Amino acid sequence: MNHLVNLDPNISQKVLKKIYLNEKKPKETDAAEQEAALLSQLSNPNILKFLDKLIDDECFCIITEYCEGGDLDQYIEKCVRAKSTISIKQTLDWFIQILLGVNYIHSQHILHRDLKSRNIFLKNGIIKIGDFGISRILAGPSDYASTFIGTPYYMSPEVLKHEGYNCKADIWSIGCILFDMCALEHPFTGESFYSIVNKIVKVEPPPLPNRYPEELSKIFNLMLKKNPAERPSARDILKMPFICQHFPKMNAECKIDGKVEAIKQRWLENHAKKKASKVKSKFH
Repeated sequence: MNHLVNLDPNISQKVLKKIYLNEKKPKETDAAEQEAALLSQLSNPNILKFLDKLIDDECFCIITEYCEGGDLDQYIEKCVRAKSTISIKQTLDWFIQILLGVNYIHSQHILHRDLKSRNIFLKNGIIKIGDFGISRILAGPSDYASTFIGTPYYMSPEVLKHEGYNCKADIWSIGCILFDMCALEHPFTGESFYSIVNKIVKVEPPPLPNRYPEELSKIFNLMLKKNPAERPSARDILKMPFICQHFPKMNAECKIDGKVEAIKQRWLENHAKKKASKVKSKFH
């Protein structure tokens, strides 16, 4: 259960996630403790900020920053009700921010394992990835998780087939979130859990709406490759020219971590050199 709290009138609002120990199974308590431990170690502009934890005989509490914009799923529902769409620029801004956050946790050898629109929060228009309760810390890049866990609409084929999987399962989930933002619906739907599973495992994903750039559609198709080995990593996607071209258009508040900032700078430098070269050739 989540509560909005304001412990000090001079300090911004916080969210207190409360789990009553006498009502929960040990696994759920362990998940909450894991979430607190993970969040306390993470520091990134696109990761929900952990502030503190409280434990007593009755409950376990996690205190995090408050995101006044709610979650992405709620935002999409509002668009559906208003019969509006999310602009291409906004979609790209948020898509890149999700990639930045996931690239960071993957660099820490952490799988999220339950990436979905409901776990993507909005604070002043900035993406904050949360709900790390079922995340897994990997022993190393070659370690594979095999626990069947997550939300059906965002599950990758290898997860549904109970095969080993690594960070590429998160990439599939981000691809599904991208489709959510573009089409305001899930890429794979069905009347039952098994019909959804069958589509995810056997059917090719639907295309993005025509109004989206072809380059974004290509990235989406790569992210939803059935074979996880064929999917790019978050870092691979952030280095793609189409994504790099969008960095200068992002709002100033969208902070970028050091490694990706270097990628952005290299692209800007190369772009400037190409423009200068074209100008020279024009006058010679």
